Amino acid sequence: MNPSCQLVAPVFQEYRDILTRFITSRVKDPVDREELLSQVMMKIYDNCEKVDGIRNTEAWLITIAKNTIIDYFREQQKRQSEALPLNLGEIIDQDLIQQLSDCIPSLIEKLPEKYAKPLIDADLKGIPQKQLAIDYNMSESGLKSRVQRGRAQLKDLFTECCGHLLEVEAHCKPKSC
Repeated sequence: MNPSCQLVAPVFQEYRDILTRFITSRVKDPVDREELLSQVMMKIYDNCEKVDGIRNTEAWLITIAKNTIIDYFREQQKRQSEALPLNLGEIIDQDLIQQLSDCIPSLIEKLPEKYAKPLIDADLKGIPQKQLAIDYNMSESGLKSRVQRGRAQLKDLFTECCGHLLEVEAHCKPKSC
């Protein structure tokens, strides 16, 4: 056994409270906090040969704890994304999707032409915005802004006219598109 590794337990005990406060300030679940503290201890042990060469032990330990917490949150995020259904059809009825899709053309017609036409060309016809900027004799950033404003206006109209299809509450009164 490396003699430096015998120093791990005293170093960990000396800085345990600091590490606990650091982890507690970032992680809510007490069980996960204890698990992370154990992982930090294991990482310290795995790197025990470096303990003698460390100038600022507290900073080194906090860095280990910070990296352990980052790994924890990445794993949490990965688990959450794996739990989400890959197909929207699994959570939304296909009839509902069709009803919502049927609203879109009539809503686009309600937009001012300067927003409707670029929106149709970019999003429905799939023409690249770079090409549309040339066709409309506009800067590319100007066209992108116009398409974004058109999308925002379409979203507002959609919510106003077809949002009832997404509402669960019984008090919603359907409006036609």
